[in-house]
Amino acid sequence: MKNSSAKFNYFSFVLMTPSQQTELEELQGQVTNMKSGIREIAHEINNPLGVLRMAAYLLETTTPDQEKRLHYVNLINTSIDRIEAGLKRLRALRDNPSMPVPSALDKKP
Repeated sequence: MKNSSAKFNYFSFVLMTPSQQTELEELQGQVTNMKSGIREIAHEINNPLGVLRMAAYLLETTTPDQEKRLHYVNLINTSIDRIEAGLKRLRALRDNPSMPVPSALDKKP
C-alpha cells in the first residue's frame, strides 16, 4: 500500500543524493510558483479582455455621444495597459521561475 503523504517514493529517495534531493525540491518549488503565477496572470489578462469585448460591443451596437465614446476609448486603453502589465509579469516569470510573482494588487496607485 502506498503512503500518499510521502514526498518521494522509495526508489527516488534511495537513488538520489542529498544535493539531488535539494535540487529537485527547488525545481518543484519553481514549478509550483510558475503554475500559481500563470494562473494569476491569466486571470488578470482575462478580466480586461472582457472589458474590451464590452466596449467593442457598445461601440458597435449603439450610437454613443462624444463623452461616452471617450469613456469607452479610455476603458479600452486602460484594459490594454493591464494586459501589457500581465504579459510583462509573465515574461519576468519565464526569465526567473524562482522569483515570487508580484500581484497586480501589489502595485502602488
